[in-house]
Parts: sequence; C-alpha cells; structure tokens
Amino acid sequence: MKISKKLLAIILAVIITVSVVTVAAVNVTAAAGDKVYCRASFTPNCYMWKKNTEENNHAWPGVAMTKVAGETDIYSYTVPDDKFDMIIFNGSGQTTDMTYPGGNKLYDFATGAWEDYSADPVPVISVSKEGGSFKGSVDVTITVTDADSAYYTIDNGSQVAINGSVSLTLGASIAEGASVKLDISATNSYGTVTKSCTYKKRSSVGPATDGSTSEAIGGNYATNPNNGYGKRKTITVDGKKDDWESSMLIAQGVANDDPRVYAGWSMHEIAFDDYAMYAAWDDTNLYIMYEMANVQDVVAPGEDYPMTQGNLWINNIPVFLYIYTGNGNITHGETAGGTLWDSGNTLDAHADHVVAYSTNASNGPFIFTADDDGLLDADNPDLTIARADTGISIKWGNGKTLSGKLMGMENAGSSKRKPGDGVNGTLVDFYSKGHKASMDMFYEMSIPLKNLDISAADIENNGIGVLKLSTFGTSGMDCLPYDLSMSDNAAKPYSSDPSTTHEKEDEDHLTVPMARIGKAFTPGSVSPTSPPVPTQAPTDPPVPTQPPTDPPKPTEPPAEVILGDADDDSEVTILDVTFIQRYEAGIALPSPLNEKNADVDGDEEVTIIDATLIQRFMVGIISKFPAES
Repeated sequence: MKISKKLLAIILAVIITVSVVTVAAVNVTAAAGDKVYCRASFTPNCYMWKKNTEENNHAWPGVAMTKVAGETDIYSYTVPDDKFDMIIFNGSGQTTDMTYPGGNKLYDFATGAWEDYSADPVPVISVSKEGGSFKGSVDVTITVTDADSAYYTIDNGSQVAINGSVSLTLGASIAEGASVKLDISATNSYGTVTKSCTYKKRSSVGPATDGSTSEAIGGNYATNPNNGYGKRKTITVDGKKDDWESSMLIAQGVANDDPRVYAGWSMHEIAFDDYAMYAAWDDTNLYIMYEMANVQDVVAPGEDYPMTQGNLWINNIPVFLYIYTGNGNITHGETAGGTLWDSGNTLDAHADHVVAYSTNASNGPFIFTADDDGLLDADNPDLTIARADTGISIKWGNGKTLSGKLMGMENAGSSKRKPGDGVNGTLVDFYSKGHKASMDMFYEMSIPLKNLDISAADIENNGIGVLKLSTFGTSGMDCLPYDLSMSDNAAKPYSSDPSTTHEKEDEDHLTVPMARIGKAFTPGSVSPTSPPVPTQAPTDPPVPTQPPTDPPKPTEPPAEVILGDADDDSEVTILDVTFIQRYEAGIALPSPLNEKNADVDGDEEVTIIDATLIQRFMVGIISKFPAES
C-alpha cells in the first residue's frame, strides 16, 4: 500500500503531538530533603504517596506540618523519601489529589494555587535536651545557626554570648526538687527567635519497689523470658521485621486469649490479641515491636467480618505504652477527671511517661508526662508532647511471628473456655492447624530518647519498664505483659449490646510488673510509706480483782468466715483485691479489714499473696483457696 507524503506528514505530526503530551504528563518525583510549604489558617497535614501504589509517607491523614519561624500562616514539611509523586494537604480543609510540583513550592489554600517560596533564614536554635527532669546534673548543648548575635541566660541571670555552639552543665548545686531555667535568644535581620527550657532535679535514689502489687503471671506467659532485656541495635522502622531478633523478646503472650473467646457470642468482632513484644535501643531511639494474632480462620471461620476486616490499622482505636524511666513523677494512668482518654485503665506499676496513639496512627502519637501529683494532663503543653513534635515513627504489616510459631488455646466459647485458662492450659501452634500467617499483624515504632528524658546510658545502667495495652470501647482488652484483669468480666454481656463482651466497658486495674528493657529493676534505698508504728504497746485496762457481780452474758456464735471477702460485704469481688492492696500500702480503709476472710492462704498473715490468690480464684485459675485444704 502506498502512503502519500501529505498523509505521512499528518501521521508524523500526530506522533509528535502525542509524544509532547506524554512528556508533559510525567510527574515530578520528590527528592528526600525537599521542602514543601502550605499557607493555611490552620495547622495542615501533608499526605504523600507514589501513584498507583500503597506506598506513602504516613498513614492518613499524613504528617502534621511545622509552622515556619517568623510566619503566621505558612507551614513546611520535609520530604522523607525520594519515591513520592502525589500530594494532598488536609485539616480543616482538603485539597484534591495533586501531582508533586517540586521542592520550595508553596500551596495557598485561599487561592488554590502553587507559587515559588523561599523561606527567610531566621535564626535556628537547637538544644540537645529541651527540659525535663534529671539526677545530679544535666549536660546541655546549645547550637545556633543563621544568627548575627545570640545569648543565653540561666535563671534570668546575666546574658552570655553564644558563638555557634556551647555546652553547659546545669543544676549541680541546686537542691533536689528545685528547677533551673535556661533561656536562649538569637537575632538576625529577619527577626529574633527565642527558646526557654526548664529542668527539674529529681531524687538521686530510686524507689524501693517498681510499684507492682502482684507477681508476673507466669505459666504460658513470660515477662523478660530467659533474662532477656532487649538489645542495643539500630532498627529501621519500615513495616518489616528484618532487623528484629528473637533475643530482643521482653514479653510473651498467648494467642486466642482476647475477651471475645470466653463468651463465644462475641466472635463476630475484630480480635485484640497481643502475642509478643520486643525491644531495642541505640543512642537516639527506643524501638518497640509487638505482634498481634487473629486466628479467626481456625477458631470461628463462620464469622467472616474478623477475617476480612481483621487488620486493626483500618480503625482509630486507642493504644497505650506505659513507660517507667525512673526520671519523672510516678503516675498510675490517672487524669484529674478519670483516666487517660477515658480508657478506664489504671495500673499499680510505676510509670512516668505514656505514649498514646490509635491503631491507624491518625490520633497521636502523643507523649504524656506525669505532673507533681502523678496526673496526666493533655492540655498542659509543658507535660504533653503533641504528635507533630514527638518524633515517633510507627509502621505496621502482616506476616508470621518472629519465633515462627503462634502458640495459643484452640477453642472458643463459654462452654469450652474460662477466663485466665491460658496461664496453665495446653497450647497448640496455630500455624500447624492451617492458620494463615497473613492474618497476623505487627507494629514497630521508634521513640526519641530525648522525648522520654533519658539516654542510652540510662537504659543500660538502670533499665526502663514498659507495658503495652490494647483497648476497645472504654476498657482494656489485652496487654503485654499479661494481666488477669483483661478477662475478669469477659463472659458477661456488654450493657448496650448483649452480643459482645462486658470487658469493653469495665474498669481494669493492672497489678503485674512491667517488662524491663536494658536491665532488671534495682530497688533504691527509699523505703515505701508505711503507717507509723507505735513506740510502745497500748496500756491494757486494769484487771479486776474480783469477778463481776453481774451474771455472764451468753457467748455469741463466731462470725461466718467467707474466704476472700476482705471488705466484709458478704461477696468476693475485685474490691476485695483492692482492699488488701490498700491495706498493704498503708492507705486508710473505709471500713476495717476482715483478717480471717482475707487470709486465704492460711498463713495467719494478710499479704499481697492473698490478693493475688483472690484474683486468680475470681477468673477460675484456682477453684479453692489454700486455707480450705
């Protein structure tokens, strides 16, 4: 077939036109370190992703942007990777899906258009430790860039010039409980930037106990198994387990022991089943990885929803990491109005920081620090680090456990299961039963040590404690290390929906120790508070020299002994456990302790062991008390 020159020219013109269109449609790919800006009347989030993939910079709605110093309505975001080519800004408003325009571009929410932007180089102040508590003294390095002049003051004293960088040792001569204040100012032609940091000196000796009032559960559960306390190692938080090792295990749980399984009729809901927790650290970060099981395909395959919708990162559900560094005020999870995020959870073990976030990381992460009264206050900026400033990175994924096994109790339903039966029950490997590892989840995260007021040396020399708690509704559902309160009301119905478990709304008080990272807990020399001991025995009333003239009164029959009923209300409940715990701690009781009822181990003493036995009796681990033998 012959083609005329005119037709050939038309064809070539079309090809050239198509080529030009194709080239024009190619997206700009971001380069790691690029800065992108947004002008908005609110703090916007930046969400970036690689087109036609699920790779993104952070779970929706992205990362909160940082206000540009000296600007009232301009925010910046530094691109973390070189693979993203799509971008959205969102918050009080939201843009459409936009192709990435390149670095140093500013999107204006008011005009809906991009423009070039060059940030004025106002001074930048960096402080190696921005406040918090310390023991002995605290070393601080101040670095100032882009400044014509800069100075610092200590406790509003004389100004001392800063030329680039300066290192200070603060607080050595102040009394324990006192604070030292560091103020820094830097100026250039674009403006003045200031920063203020306050450091509080803590006691040089630690507490005598870790606060826990019962022993670690034991049995199939393990806290710091084989004396494992994690490992010094840098972890890449990328949603993979490649960097993690079995030697980093600090807490072992049991699969298929979340509250749903003890009722049976709750199996239509998603599992909150904590399985194992691992820890590592380096000079910059604390790293935590925990695994969660979803064995619905084996134990209740007829309920489809937990299998098709089982990944917790599709939900916005609170998670708490209680951390004890030994460098802060002790908290038990309480706020001025109740509990953190109305979770209904408190613990006896000492904590001084709480990392709170949701399962899809859209809420948080936040870092809460206890105040002088041991309370957590979300509205106090001096004690709460907001999500944009925590520096925490969280990733997640699916796959087989690090150990290669998933050990748990096989059955579900109230006729086959009793709360707490995972402690000494016979376990099976669910993988050997055909369970799909793709249903199991894990989360990993990095937490900057500076935001916990500690260093790697603190972890290695003193150790820190951690307890991870999963919640649903307004209560705890599972935790690592495991505590029996997670299932004490599991077989009771939820008040607003009898097809699910009451465990979603009860108040859980955890008594077990935390898992330790770096080193086991070492008691300090401070003795726990006890009620005063009288210096001498009270004077006995005088003994009459003659028998009384009145006839003797008939002897009343002895009161009935109800083992476990420490508060003498004719019932054995969790209140009896709390009653004994308060008695042991020297806290005033609303009524006298019934010592005969409380002495369930029959050793003629009331101790924390009696409280633990009552708790185990309530969840069915033991059927009678030693005193009944």
